[in-house]
Amino acid sequence: MVLLIDDERTQRIVLREAMEREGFAVEEAEDGLSGLAAFDRVRPDIVLLDVRMPGMDGFATCLELRRRPTGDRVPVVMLTVLNDATSIDRAYEVGATDFISRPVAWSILGRRLRYMLRASEAFKELAKSEADLVRRVAERTAALDESNRRLEAANRELEAFTYSVSHDLRAPLRAIDGFTEMLSRDLETREKPTALEHLQRIRAAAGRMTHLIDDLLKLASVARQEISRQEVDLSAIAREVTDSLAQADPSRKPQLVVEPGMRANADPRLLRIVLENLIRNAWKFTSRTPEPRIEIGKREGCGAPVYFVRDNGVGFDEQLADKLFAPFQRLHSQDEFEGNGIGLSIVKRIIARHEGRIWAEAQVERGATFFFCLAPSCGQ
Repeated sequence: MVLLIDDERTQRIVLREAMEREGFAVEEAEDGLSGLAAFDRVRPDIVLLDVRMPGMDGFATCLELRRRPTGDRVPVVMLTVLNDATSIDRAYEVGATDFISRPVAWSILGRRLRYMLRASEAFKELAKSEADLVRRVAERTAALDESNRRLEAANRELEAFTYSVSHDLRAPLRAIDGFTEMLSRDLETREKPTALEHLQRIRAAAGRMTHLIDDLLKLASVARQEISRQEVDLSAIAREVTDSLAQADPSRKPQLVVEPGMRANADPRLLRIVLENLIRNAWKFTSRTPEPRIEIGKREGCGAPVYFVRDNGVGFDEQLADKLFAPFQRLHSQDEFEGNGIGLSIVKRIIARHEGRIWAEAQVERGATFFFCLAPSCGQ
């Protein structure tokens, strides 16, 4: 359907006959106001609009058409004898799709209208597809928001459960520790060494369980902490950790080497936990080495700095390296080296929160090196 808006009756008759010959149905209007009423009534596929009309001219009529609910999707072709740049610019400014100068070239009028109708249909399909895509994205976003809400609720419940369990476990442990301490003092005065030894073992087991609970809570808390990355003096943190270990165990005199000037973009609290665990492990596993050496350094690789903690301690079979980062996995017995197998799990989780990577290289009785980077470019 073509809506023809023209104040000259003769022009309307000529244009109607030309368009009907081309197979178009035509609705006429003699001025801007009646044209707007006809547009609302017949919902045309295209509008042919004269520019020079009394009262409301073609520019004003086109502007009003574009304000209609569906007016922005209908092609509007303006008919004008005006061929100056100012009039053409104004036609496009008020929303005209195209313009045709008079006298009209009848041989191409039908083809031109059909081309614009095809383009209009294509835009309608595109708009429909866009609306469908927006709807689907909104539905998917709503579903994702709901999933996130459920996940947050589950995490809160898990957190409450974790702390509840830790509290409930600690209460009997405190009781066990307290009563065995009192029994130990009683037995010390009565000289019953066997019973005393058993009680000391109970207290040691209770102590290990307390440490295990603390470490499990640390492992769980790493996933909850917000990452606040900033420029960090990694060398300074490493020196603080090694100084603390040396003060706590003054009988040990390992060679400690910390490369100066190392900096990293990381969360400073979490990076300290990484270095404490890695350096403490190196300190522990060099305890039986005649000339222990621990080195904290940096090398370039993978498009980002790679930091490492290296020792010359007992080492391990490198084929078993992946097991090190799973909770409770240990490559040495409790009798050889104390520990609960949680520290490296915490380290791996922290590195993962930084989108980085950690890996290890080692040989039995020839030491181990733990490498880590803090950037996605390191890959997996």
